[in-house]
Order: sequence, then structure tokens, then C-alpha cells
Amino acid sequence: MNGFLHVLHGEWTKFRSVRSTSLCLLAAVVVSVLLELLGSSAGSTDANEQPTYSDQAYFVHKPLAGDGSVVARVVSQQNSHEWAKAGLLVKAGVAPGTPYAAVMVTPEHGVRMEAMFDTDLAGPADGAPRWLKLTRTGNQVTGYESAEGADWREVGTMTVALPQNVEVGLFVASPPLYVTQRTGSGTSIGLSNTVGSAVFDEVTVTGSQPPGDWAGQNITTLPSKQTGGIPIGGLSRTDDTFTVTGSGDISGYGVASWHSPGEDDVVLLSLFGLRIGMIAIIALGVLFMTAEYRTGLIRTTLAAGPRRGQVLAAKAVVLGGAVFVTGLVAGVASFLLAQPGLHAGGYNPPAYPHVSLLDGTTLRAVVGTAAVLALIALFSLGVAVLRRRTVGAIVFVIALVVVPQIVAPVISPEADVWMSRLSPVAGLAVQQTVDRAAQVIGPWAGLGVLCAYAVIALGLAHWQLARRDA
Repeated sequence: MNGFLHVLHGEWTKFRSVRSTSLCLLAAVVVSVLLELLGSSAGSTDANEQPTYSDQAYFVHKPLAGDGSVVARVVSQQNSHEWAKAGLLVKAGVAPGTPYAAVMVTPEHGVRMEAMFDTDLAGPADGAPRWLKLTRTGNQVTGYESAEGADWREVGTMTVALPQNVEVGLFVASPPLYVTQRTGSGTSIGLSNTVGSAVFDEVTVTGSQPPGDWAGQNITTLPSKQTGGIPIGGLSRTDDTFTVTGSGDISGYGVASWHSPGEDDVVLLSLFGLRIGMIAIIALGVLFMTAEYRTGLIRTTLAAGPRRGQVLAAKAVVLGGAVFVTGLVAGVASFLLAQPGLHAGGYNPPAYPHVSLLDGTTLRAVVGTAAVLALIALFSLGVAVLRRRTVGAIVFVIALVVVPQIVAPVISPEADVWMSRLSPVAGLAVQQTVDRAAQVIGPWAGLGVLCAYAVIALGLAHWQLARRDA
């Protein structure tokens, strides 16, 4: 142990005494922060100018005057989306945006009751088949659910500003899937429509009902980022059985199924400059080893510490620790300094709630970015041992770490996806804080890929260092 500490002290002394070391670390911080300041000041978004709700569904309805209730059994529901909705709806009218309350089943989130595009209550985790009941008393709307249609359990009661005459009935909605495509500057978001279907029976309405039979109608508004028309739903009726299809969603801020029109990852944007700053870290990791080969100091180093594995381990500890601390400073500074520019550029609530450095996902992204820089430095150190030449090693690491971020999106989206999963670039996934189904790799999995590169490079470096002369 004392022998390793002696070697470690020697490596630390060399590390801090070399001018290029300080210059590389300073360059990494300065470049990262300056690029972040320039990028955040140029940012802009119109997300808050987009609708804060969507009102899209196929509605099978009839009029109700005053108080009353509607009951139905959802016999089955297609799993077109985890938040596909099939249930009962009371609405001030069929026009989009009018006040409403609804009780429904979903394929993966059980029974829900929602109202006014901002309120969502969770009921039992059971889906179809399920009996549902919606009762209106003045402005109070209460939702119930039951397994057999006799023992009713209340899901919730909501206050909704409804007129005397309302429309009540069945509805089906199926939200769009958010499709994320990687681009050279980050990601672009698009929507892909889904169509849901459900079968209802035992449908009854009690209360004062003006003349009129059941009518089916699409309620349609286009949310932000959606292009083209929403698929038209429909109604097929056989006696007292209703088969309803529909697309879209009735939701808004505060409703679990709602996807904000602001889909940019503000934390990732705050740390983007570090992707360029890593070039200085690559140079540092290579120079920390190749400088000794160039000057012949490696002979003295190995003579003072003949156990070559200890020498490499000491270099890795010193380099990784110093880069991690520097990366942490750069990450915190970039995040804090970028926030005012992002806010001025339009990244504000409600589409973009302001984030704190102490938020769990933000802290993970900042600390994870420091870990990414440290791992890239260690990977560079391993490559430097294998190649021994400064320029060749730097070019090789840059080709693996930096170039794919620029070239892969130009080649094809598929190439970008696979490079982001299999190359050291995967480690940058730790900066992601927006949870999207279309992420090509998760934050921890991506960091694991980069760890594997660093471990393999250092393992090969140890093998090479042990078997050949300095």
C-alpha cells in the first residue's frame, strides 16, 4: 500500500507541475462555459404560445338537461397506447375546449377521472372490462367504477362550470406517440397518430333528456408539433352494443397523459458546451502519457515504480480525479450561467418549468457529465499507452468520441442511433433529463457503455505496458 501511495504522490507531482496540464483543464472549462453562454443567449422557443391543452376524441353523445347520470360497461379496450382512454364524458358542448368531466379506463394506468384539462385523479389499477358511472349534480360531477355494476366505488368528485344543458355519453381517445429523431444539434420531436377502439354495452342515461338519439362526432383540435389531420373515429352499433374508435387525447397541463408542447431538454441544453470542451480533456489524457515517452521520462517513472500496473493505476487515479473535479466545476458553472439566457430565450413555465441544480435528474446530469469527462480522459490515457504518439492518439480518440456526434446524423438517422448506442458517445446520454420512449439509450446504460470503453482501453494498456520495454 505504501508503495502505491508513493507512486501516486509522484504522479500527482508530475501532473500539477506540467504547464500543459493546467492549460488543458482551463481550456475545457473556458470553452465549455463560453459556448454555453453563446448558445443559451441565442435560444428561443414558442412553446408557451401553443395550446396548453388538447381536446380530441370521438364522442357518442346525447343531450341531458340538468342533473342526471350515464352508466356503461367497457367490455374491452384496444391497447393502442398506454394512455388510450375509453369511458364516459359530460361536456358543455361538442366544440373543442368546452368544460368537461370524464371517467375512463386505460390499458396501463387503470381507471382515471379527469376534468377541465388540468385535473387528473387515479382510481383502481384495473382496466377493461369495467363498469363506469358519471353523475352530474349542478356543477358537481362524480365518477364511479365497479367490477360487476352493483358495488359502486367513487373515483372522485370535481367541480365543473357546466351549463343547464350538456352532452353526455361515450368517448374514445388514443394519444399520439412522440417520435424523437436525433439531429446534429440535438433532437427533433414529431407526433405519430394512434387509433384506439373500445366496446361498450349496458349504456343508460337517467335524467331529463331532450329528444334525440345517440350521435357520433369527432372533437378535434391540433396540438403543437402535430402535422396533418387526426384520424377520423367512428361508431358501429349492434343493438345495445357500441364499438367506438377514436384518436387524440383530452388532456392538458396537470393531466398525466399530457405531453407538453415544450419538448426540449433544458438541462441538456445547459450542458451542451461540454461536448466541445471534451476535446481539451482528450488532449490532456493523451499528453499525460505520451509526454513521458517523448521526453524519455517514462524510463525513470518505471524504474521508480517497477510494478507497472501500479504506475498505470496511479496515473488513472490522478487523471480521473482531477478531470472529474474540473468537469464538476465546469458543469455547475455552465448550468447556472446558462439559465438566465435560456429564460430570456423563452424557456419558461408552463411549457418549461424552471429547473434547479438540486433537482434529482439535474444533479445526475451535471455529476454524470463530470464522470463522462473523467472516463473519456481515462480512455484517452489507455489509447496513449497503446499508440505512444501524441497526434495519432488524439486523432484516434477524437474520431471515436467527437466525430460521430457530427457525422452520424448526416449519414442517416439509423447510423446516428447505432453510433449513439455503441460508441463512446453513448456516455453523453447521462445528460438527458426528459424521459422519452424514443431515447436511443438510457442515461445509465449509456454511461455503462463509456465505462466499458475506458476499462477495455486501460486493460489493454496494462497488458501492453507489462510486456514491452519503455
